[in-house]
Amino acid sequence: MTYLIIFVTVLSVLNLLLVLALIARLRGGGDARGAGPAPEHIPLPVLPPRTTPAPFTATTRDGEVVDAGGIRLVGFFSPACSLCGERLPGLLDYVRRGRFRRDEVLAVLIGTPGEVAELAARIGPAARVVIEEEPEGPVWRAFGLRGLPAFYLLDERGVISGSGTEPAALPAAEPV
Repeated sequence: MTYLIIFVTVLSVLNLLLVLALIARLRGGGDARGAGPAPEHIPLPVLPPRTTPAPFTATTRDGEVVDAGGIRLVGFFSPACSLCGERLPGLLDYVRRGRFRRDEVLAVLIGTPGEVAELAARIGPAARVVIEEEPEGPVWRAFGLRGLPAFYLLDERGVISGSGTEPAALPAAEPV
């Protein structure tokens, strides 16, 4: 009987150690083997500078057909994205500091018209607004997007001169 008690005690301690090691691994406290790429190696969800987005056409919420011609700044947002709401004031400030005209700025909002109404009202005075009800719409695909929020600064040829997940990552805008 004593051997059985010792065996169950040792087995319980081993089980407890295994569970604690598993919890530490899940929380990121374990070693990095098999844990995926280090944070500095995780690719951004945007096209890199010196690339050109694919051609696209889309219709703004005002009924205007737009393409990449003349667009200098593009921002992608969704009301389902908490970072999008946090980054919107930064984009509006970037637009103001860069002295962009409204027709040079395109805001692509992901969601139904009802879901994006508040975002559209906030950014509408500074940008033309395209609503794509689902990810993978024409503008989303043209920019090869893999996540939100996303921001692009384009040069006069339509080549990306800056991109990132926050407006602060974009280079200072130069007049065209």
